[in-house]
Amino acid sequence: MIVSPNLERRPCDSVSIVVSLDAAHSMIALPVEAPVFHVGGNHGVTEPDSAPRDRPVHEEWGFAERAWYLEKRQGFTGVLRALLWPTEGVVEVGIHESIWAERTQKPPVEAFRFQISEVGYLSLRSYLRATIASEEPVGVVGNSRFCIARSPYHLFHHCHHYTAKGLREAGLPISTRVALTRNGFARQLRRIMSLSMRYPVRSHSSHSLPGSSNL
Repeated sequence: MIVSPNLERRPCDSVSIVVSLDAAHSMIALPVEAPVFHVGGNHGVTEPDSAPRDRPVHEEWGFAERAWYLEKRQGFTGVLRALLWPTEGVVEVGIHESIWAERTQKPPVEAFRFQISEVGYLSLRSYLRATIASEEPVGVVGNSRFCIARSPYHLFHHCHHYTAKGLREAGLPISTRVALTRNGFARQLRRIMSLSMRYPVRSHSSHSLPGSSNL
């Protein structure tokens, strides 16, 4: 089962989310106050860890092709298959003490922090949960569970489209069409950051690189 955050402990005016972007993948993190559940070897979830933690816990969501990410059918033929033919997609839901931008080893890496309204947050969470066809995981990697997605993976619906659609649900002015490539997606995120600095509105953002002082 997907771990749900404790909404009662959130500030009512805004919620902070983080979009991580590396060379080929994007993830969206919701900083939640929830117990960390340890994943068992049989895809089960054991008791939560109640030990006090200094770092915030993030619930991180992403979209990937099942064959590439879980079955490791990669290489050049894997790229052609993933992009040119609709194949089975999986939704990753992970509980981590760090964001994807701090864990990935595929530069260039960027992280974008956005403040969204509570209404935007609830809309985003509703969208994310609706992308899962079944909460029964088909794979477990570390603290991440992979569930079958409702939509297939292909050139016009990959991880950046998935993340961009979530940001639109959250109220951010972003186009899913321009999210076709990593660079196009990153340019949009930088543009939103620039606009929010000039015209502070309901949703605004900050951007930084992993390891910098303001991440």
